[in-house]
Amino acid sequence: MKFSFKSIQPYLVATAVSLLAISCQEDTGGQDERDQEQRFFDVYVAANYPGMKPQPNGIYYIENREGTGQVPDSDDWLLVNHVCYTIPEDIIYETYIENVAIDNHFWDSLAMYGPYKLLNGSRNQGLTSGINMMKEGGQATMFFTSDLGYGANGSGKVSAYKSLKYEIELIEVIKDMDAYEQAKIDAYLDTVPQYDTIHNPEIDAFMYYIMDRPTDGNPVAMDSLISVAYKGYLIDGRVFDEKTADNPIEFTLGSAEFIPGWNMGLLRLKEGEKARFIIPYQLAYGEEGKVNRNTGNRAIPPYETLVFDIEIISVETAPGSPKQ
Repeated sequence: MKFSFKSIQPYLVATAVSLLAISCQEDTGGQDERDQEQRFFDVYVAANYPGMKPQPNGIYYIENREGTGQVPDSDDWLLVNHVCYTIPEDIIYETYIENVAIDNHFWDSLAMYGPYKLLNGSRNQGLTSGINMMKEGGQATMFFTSDLGYGANGSGKVSAYKSLKYEIELIEVIKDMDAYEQAKIDAYLDTVPQYDTIHNPEIDAFMYYIMDRPTDGNPVAMDSLISVAYKGYLIDGRVFDEKTADNPIEFTLGSAEFIPGWNMGLLRLKEGEKARFIIPYQLAYGEEGKVNRNTGNRAIPPYETLVFDIEIISVETAPGSPKQ
């Protein structure tokens, strides 16, 4: 089933917005831009939400579905589905709901679509104020002018003096990210009969690996030329990268730059073996995750555990290196 908020369908903004745009004189300063934005915003509200009044915190807030869980604190991490618009045009500039991105023609093959990890308070005052009015399980629409958004400077895909609208589903409030991710790892490991751990003493972090097909092949060592097939995915199953046995990746171990957990795990394997790595965020992409530099979209979420299905296709020991 495709995810859809009730207001995904475009609004027909009153003709007065167009008339205002035509009649506006060239801006002469920040105050003129604010005044113009306010006129557009007022027309938008009157056309789409007649009679609606703002909350005491200044935002316009509609509760589409009441939540029943926790109310977020200012420094909580949140798991959300969200759609972000600029108004009065109702143009979507960000979402990690895949069918919405596809329908609006900005799908990114490297983005990680699905529930999004958002640090409460990290975006703008208006969004934070709205989210703090919600409970887990709730859905809401909120909109406001740029004085509660990104103001005169804008941010990324949002230009200066641009009013914003958000549609948010608050799936979960995360109080302790380390405990949250470890609980997911523990639940995954409960589904397998046996696993081993690898310790990184430099940061005192552990990763896990499961041997699915052992062999007596040539062992992987530093400076070995190896050919690897793999599938990388989040612990909830969302795939972010894959190389098949017909088109593997080939590199010399130690000369290529990979996440720490990848190298640590590969050194435990032999030619022909298949294994699974469970790599916590400390040995993967860390607290920040990974961003597609071309689009600014998240390829790996922050604080994310990664799972890799690995097959060692071939191992060529470096000249002069002893076979282990």
